[in-house]
Amino acid sequence: MSHWRRLVVAALAALCLFSEPAFALKEGFLLFTDPGRRFSIEFPKDWRWTIVAGSGEALVTFVHPKSEAAIVVERFRMKQALAQNEVTDLFGQIESDVLKENQPKASDVAAKVLTQAGKRLALIDYTRPGLGERERVRQYSFPVRQDLYRVTCMALASQFTKHEATFQSAAESLKSAGELDKAPAPAPAPSR
Repeated sequence: MSHWRRLVVAALAALCLFSEPAFALKEGFLLFTDPGRRFSIEFPKDWRWTIVAGSGEALVTFVHPKSEAAIVVERFRMKQALAQNEVTDLFGQIESDVLKENQPKASDVAAKVLTQAGKRLALIDYTRPGLGERERVRQYSFPVRQDLYRVTCMALASQFTKHEATFQSAAESLKSAGELDKAPAPAPAPSR
C-alpha cells in the first residue's frame, strides 16, 4: 500500500473515530450526516457503518449485525441538473442500463419511476449472485438538481422481505445537501 493511500485511510479512520455523524432519531434509528453535509440518512441503530473514500464522492455503507443485509449510499455529480419533472421513464431506463453495465450478472431487472416522500425517483429491483445464496437488491436513484443519490439496499434473497420496511424507511429519510441547509441540526445522541 502506498504511503499516500495509508495516509488517506488513516485520515478517514480518524474522521470516523473522532467525529460523531450519527445522532439519535426515531425509535430504533440513528441519523447519519455525511461529514461534508452533502446528505443525511436514517439507519437502524444496531447496524455498523463505514465511510469509504471513492472517486471523490461520498460513500457510506450500513451493515446488519449478522451481515444478512446492507445499505450503501453514493452521491455522484452529474454534468447537467435534472428537475423533478425530468425524472421520467427515460431516466429510469438510463439508470437500469447503467446498473446492467456495472452488474453484468444481475437478473430479473425491473425499473419504475415513482414519487416517494415527495421526490421523483427510479426504483430498480434485481437479483445477483451472492456468497452461497442469491441476493435481492433494490436501488433508489434520486436526482436532486446536479446531484444523483443512489441508495442501494441488499439482502440475502431469503431475508429481503424481513428487511424491506427498513430499506424503505432509510430511502425515504435521505435528505440532500439543500434539504440539510434548511433543517436545524439534530441534537447529539446521549452518551453510551
